[in-house]
Amino acid sequence: MSHCTDHDGGFQRECIYVTKVYNECKIIECPTYNIPIPPTCPPVVNVVDCALSEIDTEGFVTSSGEISLTVNFVLNVEYDGNGTPQFIEQTAQFRRNGLRLEGVVPAMDVIILPLLTCVGCRPGENGSSIECDVGVYLVVKAVALVQMEVMGRFCPEPPLCEEVSPLGCTEWLALAESGAFWPPFPPQPPRRAPQDPRPRPPVYPKRPLRAD
Repeated sequence: MSHCTDHDGGFQRECIYVTKVYNECKIIECPTYNIPIPPTCPPVVNVVDCALSEIDTEGFVTSSGEISLTVNFVLNVEYDGNGTPQFIEQTAQFRRNGLRLEGVVPAMDVIILPLLTCVGCRPGENGSSIECDVGVYLVVKAVALVQMEVMGRFCPEPPLCEEVSPLGCTEWLALAESGAFWPPFPPQPPRRAPQDPRPRPPVYPKRPLRAD
């Protein structure tokens, strides 16, 4: 960063080298994945728990105005096999090709912000498989490195993390489409009005008090 040139309420002018977002879009889906049970394992009576791990994303510009992306992950499922706890893992993939994004050129990079969760699993036909619904919320950004002059300062300490209640597939889609995950992914303070040139510190919502 360059040396500061002026001050205003804790903010200072800085020249930074950053990743600029030229365009972006989001993907909201809840696909179902089928996990076959190996012949050496007992059939599924009831699904106990499911979780995702090893989430990895890849995106690239295929041509001007068009991108493709892939999200790889692992489904980890615990199920009841006739009274015996069983654990199974299955690699899975979410892929989309030919996504249109205006202004994108091959020299740009693609960044994918993934928010995925296993919203529920159930036994398949005759207990020979497990069907899992995966909530997918992706923010796709076309970016490039640029030099910019900004007014900034360090952010205050964030609040404590809170637990998230379980969601079903219907609730996941409703929550995602309502804009609850935007900006990606925690809510951010409102921006100052365009007509006000004075910088203002960010306003963070207070955490509600809980009764003991």
